[in-house]
Amino acid sequence: MLVLHRRNLCAFLLTAMAGLASGPALAADGRSSAPSAVVRAEASRPGGLEPPNAAQFTRLCSNTADLVECGKKIEAEWLRKPGASTIVRRQGRFLAVSIPGDVPYIFEDQPGEAGPDVSFYGYVAAADAAVLYRARGDRLDFLVLDRATGSVTDLPNEPRFNHDGRYFATADFCKDGCENRLAVWRFERRGAVRERVFAPRVPWDDAEVSWGSPTRLIVDITEAGRSSSINLELRDPRWVILLP
Repeated sequence: MLVLHRRNLCAFLLTAMAGLASGPALAADGRSSAPSAVVRAEASRPGGLEPPNAAQFTRLCSNTADLVECGKKIEAEWLRKPGASTIVRRQGRFLAVSIPGDVPYIFEDQPGEAGPDVSFYGYVAAADAAVLYRARGDRLDFLVLDRATGSVTDLPNEPRFNHDGRYFATADFCKDGCENRLAVWRFERRGAVRERVFAPRVPWDDAEVSWGSPTRLIVDITEAGRSSSINLELRDPRWVILLP
């Protein structure tokens, strides 16, 4: 469970971490209590903060002791990038993500192996969305924070964004404890929502997803020790449409 704080903690962090946005108090769910103006200011969208690619992830995490250390190593490197301080700040166990025209959204790392421990994983300028890495013991999942609405959405795996940031895809496959399905998400006023899902008849052992075009996914599959790739069009009738 994420620990979120009201204005007293926000005020403390705003004082300690000058430069992040300020504004009305947070409601109990961590969102702004003021009306949301869904305006995505291009001037406040630094580039070059996209989540790490496979090579970067391997370089940073191949010799780490656990999931928490991996997340913190990625965060430390990303926080050094130009423009990062306009999106996110770290002070001790607190991570603050700026919300334009409002106070930051605050995450607090919890002590102990069970966590949760949340690290900054990247920022996608086209979507104006921060991606967060959450370690809970031996479990890893992700969060996406839509800065236009201040909403946070739990994700089963790392989001892969299309070129314009309007959609992203997740692939969560494993032998135990995974959804074993692909999902395409889109942003609405309440935040990120699943638009459609795809589940193969026989679950794959593992899968990675990327965008081949605005309407086509490339899925790299591992099945019975063999690797292959498929192209999956969004118009494919095997998708289950959740939202029209």
